[in-house]
Formats: sequence, C-alpha cells, structure tokens
Amino acid sequence: MGKTSATIKLIQILSARNTYISSNELAEILETNPRNIKEYIKEAEECGYVIESIKGLYGGYRLNKASIMPSVKLTEEEKESLINAKAYITSQPDFEGKKEMELALGKALSDYVKDNSISPITMIDRFPLQMDKVELQRRYGLFMEAIEGLYKVDISYRGQKGNVKSHVIHPYKVFIYNGCWFVLAFNETVNDVGYFKFNRIDDLFVTRNHFTILKTFDEKDYLDEYSMKKNGDFYHVKLKVTNMNTVMNERIYGKNQHIEEIDNKNLIFDCDMQNKDMILSFVLSLGKNATVLEPEWLINNVKNALEKMMENYEGN
Repeated sequence: MGKTSATIKLIQILSARNTYISSNELAEILETNPRNIKEYIKEAEECGYVIESIKGLYGGYRLNKASIMPSVKLTEEEKESLINAKAYITSQPDFEGKKEMELALGKALSDYVKDNSISPITMIDRFPLQMDKVELQRRYGLFMEAIEGLYKVDISYRGQKGNVKSHVIHPYKVFIYNGCWFVLAFNETVNDVGYFKFNRIDDLFVTRNHFTILKTFDEKDYLDEYSMKKNGDFYHVKLKVTNMNTVMNERIYGKNQHIEEIDNKNLIFDCDMQNKDMILSFVLSLGKNATVLEPEWLINNVKNALEKMMENYEGN
C-alpha cells in the first residue's frame, strides 16, 4: 500500500472511531510497521486534518471531528452551481441515492455560509425517531469502527414485543431504510445474517475479537434498490385510487410499478410490494381514496382493520 493510500485509509479509520487508537493497532489494520504511522499522521495533518494524540497505556491518536472534512476551496459561482444541482437532482422522483447525494454535497458545502439568506433545501423527517442524534452518531461511529476492523460487537437488542436479548454480531454494513438506520450483520446466536435497527439496540460494545466475512455472503441477497429483501415476501397489489393522480405518480412504492390513469380523477395502481403489515398500513394511509382490487387477503385485512377501528368508537 502506497503512502497516499495508507494516509487515506488512516483517516477513514480515525473518522469511524470515537476513542483513541494506538499506533500498534493502526499498524495492524494498515498492515504496516508502527513506525510508519507517524508519517501518515503528518501527511494527514498537512492535508488539513487535526489529529489529537495522548501518551500512556490507553493513549493513541484521535481525529478531531470538527476537521473531518477539510474546507473545500470553491468559488462563489461553484458553490451556487452545486446548490442548484443538488436542488434539481434530488427533485427527480426516479433518482437513486438521494440521501447519499444530500450527505455528499452537504460535506462539500460545509464551509458555505450566507448571511440573511434562505436555505434552498431543507430536509425534514416527518416522523423522526425518539433517539438522541448524538447517540445515533455514536452508534454509527462504533459500527463503522467494527466494520473497518472486522470486530465482533456485543449488543442487547429489543424485539418488537419489547423483550431484550443479547447477541454477538459481525457487522457487514450500515444503511438507511424508510428513515431508520440499520446494520446488516451475521448473528452468532441464530447462525444467520439479519437486520438490526439502531434505535432498538439497548447497549453495544465493540470487542477486539475479529471475525471473517462469510464466503457465501452476497449483499444482493439482503438489500436492493427497493427493499430489505429478507423483510417479508412480495405480493402483487392492485388498487383503484381516486383524487390522488399527482401524488401516486410522485413515488415508487415497489417493484414493477405501473399506473394507468383512467381520467383526471381516477387511476389503477399495480405494484409488487413487500411485507403484509406494511402493505396494509400503506392502503389504510390512502383512506377513502383507495379501493383494493386484489389480492383477496388484502381486501379482507382492510375490512377487518376498519371493523376493529370502528369498535374502538362504539358507545361514544
């Protein structure tokens, strides 16, 4: 590994770690001599990164997160152009990677401040998780550290029914799905790969026990551009939707989506959607504007849900 490549790798490691990391551990990850670490540190500092260091048994190096992205020297015209590009690209309904684009351009424009101006884009999470952003960032950093170093992680995980169980996982990847952060990991407890929601983790600890990624693991078996593939079966859904032509055409709700407009008020919606509970919630969210045409089980589930909802108001 060349000096430049090693320096970039070192910055990636330090950016994922919230605690100090020793020269020996850095050298082990980078597969180099501990004496070379000082050279890489110096190279990173010359690029504008601020790297803190302490001596002693628990000492080492740590990246000052305020300098995680050195200031990008752009002209005012270039900055304006990037902002306009960001607004245009993220407005396209079929553009993949919108969140990644927001993050990337956000970093590039991190030094761009306009006094008395209105931001052209504001990202609002309609139903944000009840989770402190600092804690979310901490968990992200710990998982990235574990992924980078191939470290096993001990977690206490809360299931849907509220029961907490301990697991030893091998984290492979972190990702966002429906506004929630997940980690895709091999679970030693069940001897299989699965998904873990950040906000359902009660506690986590990055061990120094290494793991090896399964040779049979293929990310495409678990994630694609539409969904978490192991999160329930796909079902073909057909709806008649009224007074929502514009809204229904704005989004992609699943695989093989097809919308046929009957007139300016009515359309037929066809789509392969995942997970029965999520499909039911989607249909109910459309209210009186949607009529389920197929499948039969969805028609029955909607009727049952509405009957139970009515029971809640009986006698009122």
